[in-house]
Amino acid sequence: MKSSIKKIFWLISLMFFLIIIWLGKLTIFDRDELITNPYNPRLQYSDTSIKRGNIKDINGEIIAESEYTENGYVRNYPRSRMAAHVTGYSSMGKTGVEAAENFELENIHNEVVQRISNAFKGTEVKGNDVVLTVDMEIQSLAGDLLGDQKGAVVVMEPSTGRIIAMQAYPDFNPNTVDENWNELKNSEESPLINRTTQGLYPPGSTFKIVTALAAMEYLEDWETFTVECTGEAEFEDKVIHCYNNKAHGTVDMHEAMAESCNCYFAEIGKRIGGENLRKVADRLMVNSSLGFELPSSQSSVVIDKNSSESELVETAIGQGKTVVTPIYMASLVSSVANGGIMKKPYIVDHIEYPNGKTSETIIPETIGEIMTYDEAKKLNDMMISVVNEGTGTAAALKGYQAAGKTGTAENSKGIDHSWFVGYAPADNPEVAVAVILENSGNNKKAAPIAGKLMQAVLDKNWN
Repeated sequence: MKSSIKKIFWLISLMFFLIIIWLGKLTIFDRDELITNPYNPRLQYSDTSIKRGNIKDINGEIIAESEYTENGYVRNYPRSRMAAHVTGYSSMGKTGVEAAENFELENIHNEVVQRISNAFKGTEVKGNDVVLTVDMEIQSLAGDLLGDQKGAVVVMEPSTGRIIAMQAYPDFNPNTVDENWNELKNSEESPLINRTTQGLYPPGSTFKIVTALAAMEYLEDWETFTVECTGEAEFEDKVIHCYNNKAHGTVDMHEAMAESCNCYFAEIGKRIGGENLRKVADRLMVNSSLGFELPSSQSSVVIDKNSSESELVETAIGQGKTVVTPIYMASLVSSVANGGIMKKPYIVDHIEYPNGKTSETIIPETIGEIMTYDEAKKLNDMMISVVNEGTGTAAALKGYQAAGKTGTAENSKGIDHSWFVGYAPADNPEVAVAVILENSGNNKKAAPIAGKLMQAVLDKNWN
């Protein structure tokens, strides 16, 4: 009998000890995550009782603020739809910067101390202001250019990874999320999805940047190798067509990149092989997270040494099962612009505290060297040709040399998508851009938008 009681005692003691350890873990290690979890019901009370900090653009313009009402504090978004996918919303859960920076916006790390102090002083509890890297002038231009065309735009500073603009459509009004919640969440247009980071699209011919790099590394004769393009080419059980079945004649890689010749890149993709193409794609972070602050989908390439010839040639021209996000493509071309160095994209510049002090400006992080400087230079030369005499002439700028790549992404569910990725000035890049227009039908429509955005950023920088 005593033995049984002892066993029960030790069992209860062990359970109690494990509960203490679990509570300690929650309190010490998981505190921030639990407190800032958008589904924490305590946050609903905090949102109305604490004056959340403002969200500002890089120039200090307020794009999210708290206003006091008879029901407590409510969130107001002065720019409404124009910054919806950047700020996100702070009701019905949280998204965007509202979710990612909730800890700072509610000043949770000092909450207990502040509550006691403010209770004695009779003052309000105020969160920290979050200052973004986004420039609302460029953000607004991106929104105006995108209009009611489904798609996404990312504008980035190549040397740092700083997000200058991030625009997507369909969008929503963050001021009326509560009233329109059922309509928004059930819409077939998916307006709550941030297409810049969560949209997954076939890259189309923009992926030829990856294939060209793989050729440089695995084909000794890549500079002299040519293909006689007749407008179509057969591989195993797959026929590859150039756009509108245009015959490009005899082309080398430089010419094939400028004219976006599918037949050429399918052939060199076959010669490179699935295993080698996959190795290069992996090094370029296609299958890895970029570590961005906002929720992001995972770009992916599934080709490997066991893939069929049909799968290989489709992948080499950016079709098949390959999918990418716009923010990934902006990061990829930024790496070419940056001499082969990929920077981690980021959107928060610094924090401003209620006492008037500020945090240090975020220091840009390097993901790694994903290609050599020489390889980046060769890709740069090819991408200049795309803009000067190839498929991307609509992205040409006044007073600056742009470099880029167009793409038409086949869409199994409807009309093809249009891509343009690029940067400028080509010799000392200050801005990179990725534009995807859904169901636009050809590769000519994204380039003008990209060109206008690059022009606006450069004109603003130099004037």
